[in-house]
Amino acid sequence: MPGLVKPLISVVITTRNRNDDVIECLQSIFQSDYPNFEVIVVDNDSGDGTVRTITEKFPQVKLIKNKTNRGIVGGRNDGQKIAQGKYILFLDSDTAVGRSMLGELADFTEKDPKVGIAAPKMYPYFQRELIWYAGATINMLTSRTLNIGAWEVDKKQYDQVREASHAPTAFLARRDVSEQIGGHDETYFMSYGDADFGCKVKKAGYKVMYVPTAELWHKNTFETGTLRSLGFEFPLRAYYYARNRFIFMKKNASILNFIIFFIIFTPIYTIWYSFKILQYRGGLKFLKLYLRGTWDGIKYTFGMKVENIIP
Repeated sequence: MPGLVKPLISVVITTRNRNDDVIECLQSIFQSDYPNFEVIVVDNDSGDGTVRTITEKFPQVKLIKNKTNRGIVGGRNDGQKIAQGKYILFLDSDTAVGRSMLGELADFTEKDPKVGIAAPKMYPYFQRELIWYAGATINMLTSRTLNIGAWEVDKKQYDQVREASHAPTAFLARRDVSEQIGGHDETYFMSYGDADFGCKVKKAGYKVMYVPTAELWHKNTFETGTLRSLGFEFPLRAYYYARNRFIFMKKNASILNFIIFFIIFTPIYTIWYSFKILQYRGGLKFLKLYLRGTWDGIKYTFGMKVENIIP
């Protein structure tokens, strides 16, 4: 209806040492055609001038300056604490949002009170003819997460609304639902945090939905023959990827599924990833951290305490 006030969206961006990326991300948000939003940037102790640049170029942004790296999930919780919106758009800083994305997600969610998360269609920033995310699935036996449509040429084959397991990188969540489930689980630090959040939303009785009319571009690329092709942009990613699959499965899988995962798939993953990692230059450092993550995951399985490695 004309003149109806749109609900406030709190855009929460967590960043660390991505000065240029976060500035471009903010520029895309402020070019949005949605009329009612606030922006909160949580900086995890950047050393590249990010705080100064944001303060100078975007004084309207609410800026949280952490003195330590709190990880993507810790940063999101920090942003949620001061968010005022009915909805929170959790957003990675290496993204650019479509002009109508905020409105498409909010309008969709407003129509159905059982939608807890609404996620956009996501494209690789540097390969815009491809799809990166058109929904997602999680195999609760193997722990494998899969983006539907990833790296396929976009021929509008995934332009239908669908239910998803979770959403990485960018998703609109009802603030009251996020508060109800306790926000993001900071045990994860990075990797599997989005998947866990989606599982908790669904356990609370809400839906996770993919909305193809909302669009976003994410600065990742499809690579083969490199460690990045395994999802390991840097060595600590290998650690958290290995460790957090244990944490995720113990928290979310059935007891039987977890036993099968632990007994059968743990040795398969360990052997396969070790072999793949050693194929690439510089792989030894990644392998050490991957095996350390696997060991810490096993320790967590048996109730022992594990500490996050803070870069």
